[in-house]
Amino acid sequence: MKNIIITFFYILFFSSIVLSKQVYITSVEKTGQNEYSITLNDLVIIKDIKLKKTKIGQREFSSLEFPTYVSKSGKTYPQVVILSRELNEKILNSINSMKSEDISQKDKELNFKIGKYSPYRRSKSSLKVFASIIFADVVEIECKIMEGKKGPWIAWPSRKDTNSNKWIKQVSFKSKEYKKKVESELLNRYKTSKVESNE
Repeated sequence: MKNIIITFFYILFFSSIVLSKQVYITSVEKTGQNEYSITLNDLVIIKDIKLKKTKIGQREFSSLEFPTYVSKSGKTYPQVVILSRELNEKILNSINSMKSEDISQKDKELNFKIGKYSPYRRSKSSLKVFASIIFADVVEIECKIMEGKKGPWIAWPSRKDTNSNKWIKQVSFKSKEYKKKVESELLNRYKTSKVESNE
């Protein structure tokens, strides 16, 4: 039994390394004081990444803080979660060195799947589902399925700027085709579950 558990953790550990290597930092940009934006595989843009530096004795340690949402009650919800320590280190190194990676067209595609899918039950709300997409099994991004006058649509993480009062996107897509592919998966799930609940 012990050997099976050890083998399982080895598989989990090495598969996360392999999957992390399929995710490339193809762009890194400084957007403010200790604030950065990165692009993964020329497809997904993550903004509002904060670089934190902590000094312990003579040594300085760096860590990353990814976008979060703070509710009216003050509870914090992560909007972007890096599921692999290797990828987290890769992003940190890329930000510290301000160096990105060049990749070929065939390496760009990021596989993805729906992670969280929690319907919101308040009937009068335009918010219908709390969801998440997991990219390459190593990056999880929260999103919401909203219902508007023109039908359902996907809201990706954003924050309200206190100065301009405008909403600023924290996650966006460089490729319209890829965005459509990801959102179609979510909207198909939503439409199917809506039909099933009406039967």
